[in-house]
Amino acid sequence: LPNDPLYTGQWYLQNRSDAPSAIDAEHAWDVTTGTTGLVIAVIDTGVRFEHPDLGRAEEGGRLLPGYDFVADAVAANDGDGRDANASDPGDWVTVADAATKEFSGCTVADSSWHGTRVAGILGAATNDANGIAGTTWSGWLLPVRVLGKCGGYDSDILSGMLWAAGISVAGVPDNPYPAQIENLSLGSTGPCPASYQDVIDQLVARGVTVVASAGNEGGPVDAPANCRGVAGVAGLR
Repeated sequence: LPNDPLYTGQWYLQNRSDAPSAIDAEHAWDVTTGTTGLVIAVIDTGVRFEHPDLGRAEEGGRLLPGYDFVADAVAANDGDGRDANASDPGDWVTVADAATKEFSGCTVADSSWHGTRVAGILGAATNDANGIAGTTWSGWLLPVRVLGKCGGYDSDILSGMLWAAGISVAGVPDNPYPAQIENLSLGSTGPCPASYQDVIDQLVARGVTVVASAGNEGGPVDAPANCRGVAGVAGLR
């Protein structure tokens, strides 16, 4: 068991009879706590590199440099379009934002820091007597920023998926750390779009495991979790 002080509250990793959605990582850790060479792409809102349970790889942390694929400078909320900075500047939406054409229909909310949360669940520094435990104790996390204020565009998500696997994307330097796993805690209702299936087929052909959230609506499985070759993950809570 890890010595991270907040692990006691991470019911979802434990073997809990009162929590049917817990994954029982403890028995998995009896087999292996992870592989040092593994690269998991976190395709999301970007990350906070300074988070003490994550940190940059070159400084002893878990995070590789990654890339920002949000092309719309306004939605990106960082003053520019695509660049090599995968840091999450925040995705808050104010009342004033919601009154503009750009963000019409968006929900007013504080920043989610969603990518940082997902990165921590996947691979926070573990057994370091600090913070929480990650599902894997070894390997690297590759932040690929594709979501900004009020969500993201399919074009940015698809580009990020290709790049994360080591496939060339026009106008972007090749990824020196191709991922073996791509995690997409995102999605939309409806059937799998042909554009997503094409990209996923390319990834699967390279041996990449694509994992996506089934959705939060309680109905049919969302895309891209419903695409052929994707491991769709649902919650039971």
